[in-house]
Amino acid sequence: MAYSHASSVFLIVVLFVVAATNPVAHGQPDINFEGRLCCTTTGNCPGQGIPGVPVEIDCAINGNIEMVGQGTTDANGAFNVSSVGISRRIPYGGPFSAIPCVATVQLPLNTVVCPALSTTTGLLISAFRRNGGLGSLQRATIVGFVRT
Repeated sequence: MAYSHASSVFLIVVLFVVAATNPVAHGQPDINFEGRLCCTTTGNCPGQGIPGVPVEIDCAINGNIEMVGQGTTDANGAFNVSSVGISRRIPYGGPFSAIPCVATVQLPLNTVVCPALSTTTGLLISAFRRNGGLGSLQRATIVGFVRT
């Protein structure tokens, strides 16, 4: 009987430790979506970064498109949007594989901010690929924007 009780206690302790160290359980980010938007006709770099531009991150999850995060480009045109609980909901194809998520930027942009993208309507869209990570935190970087 003592063996059974000890096994049960051990199992409970193990489950508690796993739950306590799981980043999703604590609402910690599990994927950082990163990229840079530049003032070129495609939005791709090299070029002058565009500050203050809203960027939305959408992922295909179980056949549905879900917005998983949004952010704004910094003074250098870079964005870094963290998500919680996404890595477990999308297929894992390896450490440097494509993932079913895109960054979108609404056009046109203000002519003062970027004349090259101020006369075009539509969206700039870029896919992401995994770019390593540290522990349970993964990084995903843009592949390159296309205009739609």
